[in-house]
Parts: sequence; C-alpha cells; structure tokens
Amino acid sequence: MSAVVMTVAARTPTGRRMQLAVLLRRLREQARLTQGDAGRSVWPSSSAASVQNKIARLESGDAGIKLEDLRSLLAVYGVQDAAVTDLALQLQSGLSQRGRWTGFRAVHDDATRRYIDLEEDATLIRLVAAEVVPEILQSPSYLRAEHPAIRADAPELQAKLARQRTVLLRPDPAQFYAVLSESCVRRTQGDDAVLREQVAHLISLSRRPHITIQLVPFRPRGPVRPIARTGLLERFALLRLTTPEVPGKLPEHLDYAFTKSGADLTFSDHVRHYETLWTEATAAALTPAETRAFLTTVLNELD
Repeated sequence: MSAVVMTVAARTPTGRRMQLAVLLRRLREQARLTQGDAGRSVWPSSSAASVQNKIARLESGDAGIKLEDLRSLLAVYGVQDAAVTDLALQLQSGLSQRGRWTGFRAVHDDATRRYIDLEEDATLIRLVAAEVVPEILQSPSYLRAEHPAIRADAPELQAKLARQRTVLLRPDPAQFYAVLSESCVRRTQGDDAVLREQVAHLISLSRRPHITIQLVPFRPRGPVRPIARTGLLERFALLRLTTPEVPGKLPEHLDYAFTKSGADLTFSDHVRHYETLWTEATAAALTPAETRAFLTTVLNELD
C-alpha cells in the first residue's frame, strides 16, 4: 500500500469513527477477505454471526474497536506500512465520547449527537428547508419564538446557539449552502419584529464568503424551473467529510444524508437520491444575488 501523505483526522469522535470505518473496509477489501473471515481471525472463539456483525458495525461506523483488536485486524489485513498503521491507531485513539455531552450539550438525543458531530467535521454542508428556517440559520429571537416555553437561558437554547458558533462562525468554517422555500421568510414566528431580525440575519450571513443562501419563491421569476418528485417538500441535509489520504486507495470524501421525520432526525444511506433532490432544488431557486435582493425586499416590507 502507498504511504499516507496527509492525515485529516476529524475533530469529533464520531467523525474519526467514520474515517476509521472506511479505512478498515478498504484494507479488508484489498486483503480479499470477507467480513466473516476477518472477524474469525481476530475473535476465533466467537460465533460466525457474531464476528461478521462486529466487522459490519465497525465498517459502518456504528461501533468502535479496542486497541489490541485493531492491531490484530491490521495484522490479518497484512498491513506493513507504518504510516497506515499510525493512521489507524490515531483514529482509534480519539473515539472516546467521555465528557463530550455534558452541561448544556446533554440536551441532545443520540441521533442528534451523531448529526452534530458530523456537522462539525463537515467540509461541505447542504440544507434544504421549507416552512421554518433551519436552526443553524436562526437568529436568537427566532429561536426563542420557536420555543416559547423554554427560558432564554435554558440549556436547549444554549446548545442551539453553540452549534451556530461551532459550525458557521469558527475560523475555518465549512462551505455552507442552503436552499429555503419562500415560506421560511413569510411565516411569522413570534411577531414581525422577530421575522425582521431573522431576515436581516439571513442577509448578513449570506454576505459571508463561505455561506450561500438561495430562495425558491412562491412565484418564479422568468421561466418556470419545476422541482420533480418531492423536492422542497422533503427537508434534508447533506454532509461531506474528508478522508485520510491514502493515494489511490480511499474515496476522496465521505457523504452522509439526514432527513427530518416529524421531530426525529434520521440518518439515511441513500445519498445519491438526495444529491438528485439537491440539484433540482438549486436549479429551481433564485441565484444567491437574486436571493439577497429578494430578502431585502421582504425586509423593507416589514419596516
């Protein structure tokens, strides 16, 4: 195997687990071993079903692996390159979640924690939303208006605002794209003052070089650009992470899709489907410049 030329280890334990998963899957494939064969070599006293499940969960990022078992697995895969071994050990050493979800961050459920970790690690974030402005783009007053029963200093609100700082406002932010339906900036949360602050907030964010916001108006300007199938009726997020670089051996990036089903956040493996929906949504939307002009018009109407 070629040497590793660069290691882009994820910030979070979840991201590193996903990176380790794709690395180990590729090493097993290069060794021409099945999941069952690999598992039996490391855990010979376990049942066939058990060892196959262990490798499957490891390669899907649903489980971690003990250091001694990882070393055994690398030996089974015939890894002799010290750089690859060091990379695997580096990714494995950062899998502990101890203390990560304490304080105000403890309000997040398990599904949301997975999303938030990958959102923090993403180099590219793409969102499609209708009716309600996505949390990551909400102004403080809009956040409070959406959750009127929660105190202004409640952990839930602190956690939501912390996401914005971590993802959008850090020194090396991800490239962020959002396609919103016009309903997001027409449906009032709280009162007109709240909506005015929210629209101004979107305009301000859209001026940042790493943030692109597009709007799909109720009445399209110019030729109609229809959205096939569900389009904007389906809210979703696409997150892209880098992979540790092993030249010619690993995919350039890792893509994940998340959808909203009621109040629940759901991880989806059908990334290609959402890539298609994303293309359709952006094609139906106003350009970023047109969107900023449209939002300015909405803001003036609220004065």
